[in-house]
Amino acid sequence: MSPPPKKYYLFGHPIAHSAAPALHNHCFKSLGTESTYSLCSTSKVTEEVVAAIKSDDCGGAAVTMPIKTAIIPFLDEVSPESQITNACNTIVKVALPDGGVKLVGQNTDILGIRNALLLALKEQHSNPPSPIPSDTSAAYPSSGALAGLVIGGGATTRSAAHALTLLGLAPIFLINRDVDEVRAVMDAMPHLSMHGGLIHLHDPADVEAHLVGEGKARVLMAVGCIPSFAPQTYAERMVYTTVSAVLTVPYIVPTIASAVLPYPTQRLFLEMPYKPLETIMYKVAAAHGWHVIDGVQAMFEQGLAQQRMWLRGVATVAVGSDASITGNALEGAARRAARQYVATPRATVDAEVDRAAGKESAVLEKR
Repeated sequence: MSPPPKKYYLFGHPIAHSAAPALHNHCFKSLGTESTYSLCSTSKVTEEVVAAIKSDDCGGAAVTMPIKTAIIPFLDEVSPESQITNACNTIVKVALPDGGVKLVGQNTDILGIRNALLLALKEQHSNPPSPIPSDTSAAYPSSGALAGLVIGGGATTRSAAHALTLLGLAPIFLINRDVDEVRAVMDAMPHLSMHGGLIHLHDPADVEAHLVGEGKARVLMAVGCIPSFAPQTYAERMVYTTVSAVLTVPYIVPTIASAVLPYPTQRLFLEMPYKPLETIMYKVAAAHGWHVIDGVQAMFEQGLAQQRMWLRGVATVAVGSDASITGNALEGAARRAARQYVATPRATVDAEVDRAAGKESAVLEKR
């Protein structure tokens, strides 16, 4: 007998144009269940949100801005990844020995970033196909000065830095207009010091010092995490100038093969913002000859990681990375369905209604 259908939600605001329902409902239908995924527009963690998550008919939930951090106190447990980034975008109901469940928070944005980069790498090495793993073994050797770059300074930057570290890249270089934001990222992620640390590139002179010349680190992959607004101030213009300095550093594919992951034939640039789909930074990276991936792909990949965790009832990176849980055919079809949804023009909808408007945030119960 099939398990009873469950309700899954996306909580956040604004979310009216999210492609997540197209992705998740395609997965549920393909898996032969009558479970559903729906949007719940809310700018606060209200009593109604907490009650919905805890109800027996709820199978799990996704959380987006502005409540990725606010939801954490209402959970029974948070993963190391959520602790590192101080953000939860996924709630998994994990079974307890007594028949109950605990609410475990996870951050699958990390896996969305990592897996979008792995898919692009697989695309580059598809002829002949290269065996690129999707699990936690997918990493470059720790010694080799193969580095990553992140542009930004918020929660997505922390997720991106951790994702690049999971791929074995170190050090992680950061570019951002605000020195205090960079310091906050560094302070929040002291564990990365064991992997070569986080290094702030202030200007092109820093790029020359760290990345140009014999024996210097080579940036293989970059993630852009800043909104696509035309730069106005000197500090904002300097971000683009410094990024361009990194993007123009010559790249020669290493001749000695890597044991697990092949080297990119074109360096990879994942641009997380996707409104518009081709942002300013997207166009800059493409103009410099990088293989650019739009942020929609990362959104799909984090959603598929959620599906794997919900199916297994386990909120770990290992489970979120295991594509065999749902299968390549199902996941490929779900990506195509969600991509088609994104590409389909839709009529302008009325202003999205925030269900939390006029309501108080939930009060945490004493434990």
